Amino acid sequence: MTEIDCRNWEARYASGDAPIHARPNRWLARQAVFVDAAAAACVSKPQALDIACGAGGTLAWLAQRGWQVTGVDISRTALAIAQAQLAEAGLLTQGVLVQADLDGWRPEPDCCDLLTCFNFLDRRLWPAMRLAVRPLGLICLKTFHRGRLAERPDTNPAHLLAPGELAALIASWGWRLLAMESDAQVEAVLAQRVEG
Repeated sequence: MTEIDCRNWEARYASGDAPIHARPNRWLARQAVFVDAAAAACVSKPQALDIACGAGGTLAWLAQRGWQVTGVDISRTALAIAQAQLAEAGLLTQGVLVQADLDGWRPEPDCCDLLTCFNFLDRRLWPAMRLAVRPLGLICLKTFHRGRLAERPDTNPAHLLAPGELAALIASWGWRLLAMESDAQVEAVLAQRVEG
């Protein structure tokens, strides 16, 4: 991410213009039965990784459900908001926050039982995201596709999915698609790694 992009995100979070959510991503929350089942199947404390976590609403929701959470974002301001949310809920010990530029940062292989990434698209991360999820773990992705151009023609097309792209990605990995949603602007998938 360029220095200008980083400064823009910092300014947006500092001004309150960025989406600051005290609640989890709604798509993920609707998949709670899968999230809870994945946590119950873990032999040790379940580990979740939220890439481009922003202000941490999803982190707090997962921590309240018993997950050990790691959130990664480029914005120090967003991470400070996330830390405050975890602290307010008494969940600070269940969270790790990492300030990193996602152009260069990559998760470690087999580091999590659930990986989430919402409203952020960098296809170069996909191979590392796939490797980060442990066997029988989940990946939950949701972001905008090219239909967004009808409402926001100024959006960079490189930051938009082709319709059906996430479902095709999951199929190419050979993972089990648990849930999918697509509307005029957004596509979301929840999938489970099935190979050992």
